[in-house]
Amino acid sequence: MIPQGLDRAVVGGTSALGAVILTACVVLAGDHPPLLFLRLGLVPLAAAAAFVLDDPAAPAVDAVPRTRRRRTADRTVGVALPLGVWATGVGALELRVPATAAAGLLVEGAGALAVGLALAALLRWAGRAEPGEIAASAVGGTMLALLVFDLPSWWPAPVFPGDDGWAASTALWGGLTLTAAVLVALTSADAWRRIPVGRRPAHVPWPSWRRRDPEPGGGGRPSPDWSRSSWASRR
Repeated sequence: MIPQGLDRAVVGGTSALGAVILTACVVLAGDHPPLLFLRLGLVPLAAAAAFVLDDPAAPAVDAVPRTRRRRTADRTVGVALPLGVWATGVGALELRVPATAAAGLLVEGAGALAVGLALAALLRWAGRAEPGEIAASAVGGTMLALLVFDLPSWWPAPVFPGDDGWAASTALWGGLTLTAAVLVALTSADAWRRIPVGRRPAHVPWPSWRRRDPEPGGGGRPSPDWSRSSWASRR
């Protein structure tokens, strides 16, 4: 089920673009998996995850007002589309090229999608109703830069490994996935509403039962006062 208010054209279009690139990788694969082109297909999928939290039409499509945390939980279901495309492409490539590191690629894809979603959640928490465009540009640009340029020699783990370094890369992407999930949860909390100074709270304080107004129809007699002082006066 596609969540209400989700920009289906953007999420579906970018996911379809990623599916086309992954299909070409599977068809044109040789003895070794084309990792560079495979990861180029991951870029639009990460962008699709960044657009999931765009909700400018939420007040119009929601039948009743919902909290930000509830909207985030409902919208996160939309990440299943790009994630499913990536998992299907990696699985098909593994069937064609058994040497494919499928487990590492799956964690890598989940981490990239989680980072895009977390960046969008952070921008929305900062006040942007449509953070998808900025988040997608930032995540996509960073991924392209990491694919083109080599990291410094002192960097502990490869971001996009080739023949070796898969264990360190999987640990890196797994940590990024957990961190992104925590960030999404924290930034999706609803802000506390402050009570203006001088306004009485909506609830009735507990001690108010001790002294009540005269009961209607009771002949003008006030209700009994069961406080300690009243008992002392009757002794």
